[in-house]
Amino acid sequence: MSDSPSTPRVLILTQEFDPTVDPVVKSLKARGADVVRVDLSYFPQTLTFTTSDFDGERRSLLHRGRRVDLDSLSGVWYRRPTAFAFDPAMSEAEQQFARNEALHGIGGVMRATDCLWINRPEVDAVAELKPYQLQLAKRLGFRTPRTLLTNDPQEVAALVKSVDGPIVYKALTGGVIHYPGGFPAGLFTTVVGDEVLEHADRVRHTMCMFQEYVDKAYEVRLTVIGNTYFPVVIDSQAMPTTTVDWRGENQLPYGPYRPLPDDVVARTQRLLAELDIVYAAVDFIVTPSGEHVFLEVNPGGQFMWMQHDLALPLSEAVADLLAAGEPFRRGPVTQVGY
Repeated sequence: MSDSPSTPRVLILTQEFDPTVDPVVKSLKARGADVVRVDLSYFPQTLTFTTSDFDGERRSLLHRGRRVDLDSLSGVWYRRPTAFAFDPAMSEAEQQFARNEALHGIGGVMRATDCLWINRPEVDAVAELKPYQLQLAKRLGFRTPRTLLTNDPQEVAALVKSVDGPIVYKALTGGVIHYPGGFPAGLFTTVVGDEVLEHADRVRHTMCMFQEYVDKAYEVRLTVIGNTYFPVVIDSQAMPTTTVDWRGENQLPYGPYRPLPDDVVARTQRLLAELDIVYAAVDFIVTPSGEHVFLEVNPGGQFMWMQHDLALPLSEAVADLLAAGEPFRRGPVTQVGY
């Protein structure tokens, strides 16, 4: 990498095919940044990590002949790396031991890398826990949908019988199921009624989340990149396929730009500060009376579809943050329209 002290140095950890990263890399290079993009699946075959305090401090990674001094980084984008890939000649027990050693070793080396992160993996792991998000949001003054989390069929049956109005089932982890030999299938948020009672025993298989259905005027997907907010209005009630879950349509019905109210911005800043994340995709329902109802935070949410559809400078904002060269500090918010 370049030896110029003013050159931003950025490490991007993601899978080989990740088109969201490409425009950010282009933006970083336009700023004169040195960029290294690697996937953790390259370890240990072609990716090497080293840290040593013999004869001075050394902390680096080496990939295909290119060495990166981890202490010189301006930023790390922990995007969507895939799992380590060990020698298939190793036994299952040996691979499990090697995996645990790698998680502790590489995790410790990277955790000691003191620069801006989008986002630190251990922070993401906590931030994406939806029950925790909901508790934080309520404490900070957001309205959230009334929620039942359980694996008890009797609790679900009692809820269906007692609630005057529709309820929805919602997956806790995005709802993607990978069937062998097929394309991943998604579980969208679904309205359920008395018919769920016939299959209530299936609730015992895992934790299930049921929520009250909240009437919507429209929805907001807010992308937060540092202190820059990109609120996008989705007119979900304009199409029958997006009424319950706007992911049900490839071409989304966007509404006109509406900046978030100051109180929603302030609560969101406090929420993200509690979660300690720099990047987030935050979803809100806006009721017919204009109240913003918090749904969830996705610390690794996609954003290129909005950049493509609405010409929002999202990849530029990510590049600015990574190239800044200092740990992130939360401050006054700028909202960007379209």
